[in-house]
Amino acid sequence: MTLLPQTAFPGGTPPARDTIPLTSHQFGSWQVAISRRPRSPEALAGRYDALSTRWRRTAQRFQLETCYREALIASNARAVLAAAGNSAAVLDCGVGSGSLSLALAGLLAERAAFTGVDMSANMLTAADAALRQAGLSPELAQANILALPFADRSFDVVMAAHVVEHLPEPQAALREMCRVLKPGGLLFVCMTRRSLFGALVQLAWRTWAITERQATAWLHQCQLTEIGVRPLTLGPYAGKASLAFWARRPGGFEGCAA
Repeated sequence: MTLLPQTAFPGGTPPARDTIPLTSHQFGSWQVAISRRPRSPEALAGRYDALSTRWRRTAQRFQLETCYREALIASNARAVLAAAGNSAAVLDCGVGSGSLSLALAGLLAERAAFTGVDMSANMLTAADAALRQAGLSPELAQANILALPFADRSFDVVMAAHVVEHLPEPQAALREMCRVLKPGGLLFVCMTRRSLFGALVQLAWRTWAITERQATAWLHQCQLTEIGVRPLTLGPYAGKASLAFWARRPGGFEGCAA
């Protein structure tokens, strides 16, 4: 397992929000909004380090591999990787204990090269064990999704499950993921949606609660095409608490809009 140091964001650190919005209500000419300061990258990494030993059980409780697999089938990720042939490359951002990579690997007839990044060193250790047990040989790196240590246009599929909503600026994460996506490649992202369960997650983790319209707008801002969306049923506990989005980077595309 490779652990790379976190690097600076290409072109400098992007402007970030100071807070994550929680709720907003209009009362006549009055608008009342509540927001919360996000966790620092160090605090978020530390929390995931502490949870890493039992995160695999959490993934099983919410049946993450099953719900990810169904959405990956709908996204046509298999066809994208099949077209790439022997050079097919996948990047899993915020790999956690490996559930999303395992779901995709289980769909492929041919092997692809899997790379994963996470801010938590302990999560990377858990992912390495789970992926190797499944017969994969992943390259794993400790890195921030806002500063991926990879060249432009490196991967055929770039994906993230329940990661970008933790950030003050989800759009910046999507732009960085788009930067390393090859023309014709697929971006696949799962995000917690606005719901009762989503509100509990938002309070516990200080995340955004994403609407379908909001996330679709972000993908359009990245100049991606063929945008699709599918609700995710997270086992019997949370119901349709998340949304899976996917989109393609057009061939010859020069980059996401700022």
